[in-house]
Amino acid sequence: MDALRVAAIGRTGRGDWGHAIDELWAGVDGVQLVAVADESEEGLAKAVVRNKLDASRPGVAFRDWRQMLADVKPDIVAICMRQIDCHAEMAIAAAEAGVKGIFLEKPFVPTPAAADAVIAACRQANTKLALAYVNRHSPAYAAARDLIEDGRIGKVLEIRCRGKEDKRGGGEDLWVLGCHLLDLMADLGGAPQWCEANVTLAGRPITKADMADGPEGIGPIAGDSVTAMFGLADGPTGFFASVRDAGLKQPNFGLTLAGTQGAIHIRPDHVPHAYLRAAPLWRVDKDFPWQPIGPEGLDSPLPESDVDRAAERAAWGRRAAADLVDAILEDREPETGMYAGRRTVEMTAAIYAAALSGRRIEWPLPKDLASFAS
Repeated sequence: MDALRVAAIGRTGRGDWGHAIDELWAGVDGVQLVAVADESEEGLAKAVVRNKLDASRPGVAFRDWRQMLADVKPDIVAICMRQIDCHAEMAIAAAEAGVKGIFLEKPFVPTPAAADAVIAACRQANTKLALAYVNRHSPAYAAARDLIEDGRIGKVLEIRCRGKEDKRGGGEDLWVLGCHLLDLMADLGGAPQWCEANVTLAGRPITKADMADGPEGIGPIAGDSVTAMFGLADGPTGFFASVRDAGLKQPNFGLTLAGTQGAIHIRPDHVPHAYLRAAPLWRVDKDFPWQPIGPEGLDSPLPESDVDRAAERAAWGRRAAADLVDAILEDREPETGMYAGRRTVEMTAAIYAAALSGRRIEWPLPKDLASFAS
């Protein structure tokens, strides 16, 4: 079979090229990056060079991404920019142009309504959409998940997540980094059933007047402190918290699963990626060390001390891209697909609706969710 043709869209100065998503495809079997688009002349020239494309050939470099879709008719479109104000527009246009797959930088889109619109367009065209939730594609994460499913930490009681808690702590942290954690929470604990939350600004509860569009095109946000609780379908209670400037020099960013017989801690974007404690968190009468979980599980050799984290993360990204290719060939939903993306957007929206209304928000979310924020 001929290689699937990939076209990548970046936007220098307004989200750029994300986590180098255009460069992932060189290491993925069965695909070839054939074209790039960037409204910035300088950014476009750099994208051509780093992807080793021949700009002298027609149909390779475009300032207009819509023109690229029309002229190139790619099989896969990679929407690379971090800013998400354009994600829905580009994904819908790509699906309507007949692409087979879309690879999209996170976060997904700003609102549940935008998520529904993207999903409708992709379903209509049978376009597969995968999100760059690359932590779910780490081999060590898969090994940790196997340990959980095998009962190694007993019954999972809680899943506790903390954002990076730097200057973005609170609402921005929830959107920009929290989507990774909410995705992992739901993958490990089951789909959310309900949400209760408290969001504050300078120590007082937020009001609707505090809500304002955040940076990077994210939806309306508020608050320098977010505390949220979710009931999850598989039984555990999930927690997310982020407080501005509460982070350590080594970021708090991560999640911990507390079980009746042990615990697992996962550190997004880090190597080692996951650790096991062979005793409950509240067992303190003896020393129970945190044991690294490697790609093959607990018996994997420890990574080198100078391991290149960026290279490791890029490898997870290539696995996510390869999963999209397989999903296209097998006509299935990608592992981190559009429904997973909608779920994280819904969880974020539910946090604000619960905080502003003082009420528990339950799934399926009401169509008038915004009214709960009144």
